[in-house]
Amino acid sequence: MEKLLDYIHDKDHVIWDWNGTLLNDVAHAVATMNGFLSARGLPPMDVERYRRTFGFPIRKYYELLGFDLNSESFSDLCDQYVEAFMQKVFECALVPGSREFLRSVRSAGKTQSVLSATHQPQLNRMVTAFELESCFDFVYGIEDTLAFSKVHRGHELLRVSGIPASRTVLIGDTDHDLEVGQALGIDVVLVTHGHQCAERLRALHRHVVDL
Repeated sequence: MEKLLDYIHDKDHVIWDWNGTLLNDVAHAVATMNGFLSARGLPPMDVERYRRTFGFPIRKYYELLGFDLNSESFSDLCDQYVEAFMQKVFECALVPGSREFLRSVRSAGKTQSVLSATHQPQLNRMVTAFELESCFDFVYGIEDTLAFSKVHRGHELLRVSGIPASRTVLIGDTDHDLEVGQALGIDVVLVTHGHQCAERLRALHRHVVDL
C-alpha cells in the first residue's frame, strides 16, 4: 500500500473502489459465479480466466460466460448472484495493509470515500462489518444490483464533497474505474491485485501499481 503514497501526497480527497481494491474478494467472486455456471452446464472458471474476462457492463460479462439472457432475466440473475455472494463475503479479508493505510491517510487529514458498483445497502453492511466507517467521509454505492455504472454516483460524490476534481484521486482495480475517473475529470491509479489482470490494466493506463 505504501507504493500509493506518491500518487496521493498532493491530493485532498482519495476515492477508493471497494471490491478487489480494498476487499480481497476475487476468489470468493469466482467460487460464487462457478455455482451459477455449474447449474447451467457452463464451464467453470479459475481466477486467471476470471481476471481476463470480468468487466463492465456486467451484462456483457455474463454473456461472455455463456449465460442466455434471452431466456432468463438479467435482473433476477443479478439479484440471485448478489444474494449468494453476500452469504459468505464476510469470510473474505481486507487486502493486506489496507486497514492500516486507510487509517494513516485519515490521520493525515485527507478526505476518503468509497465509490462502488455494489448495491448501497450491501456496501454499507460490508464497510460496517469490517469496521471501517471511521475511515470514510462518504460511502457511495449504486441504487440497484445491476452494477451498470457508477459515473453518476461519482458526480454526486464530488459535488457533495466540495473538493475540486484536481485535488481528488480515484484508486481502483478495473477498466471501469478508469472510465469513471476520466468521466469525472480526476486522476486514477489502478492496482493489479483485484478483479482484472495487470496486462489488461497496463494496456489502458500508465498509472498501474503492484502492491
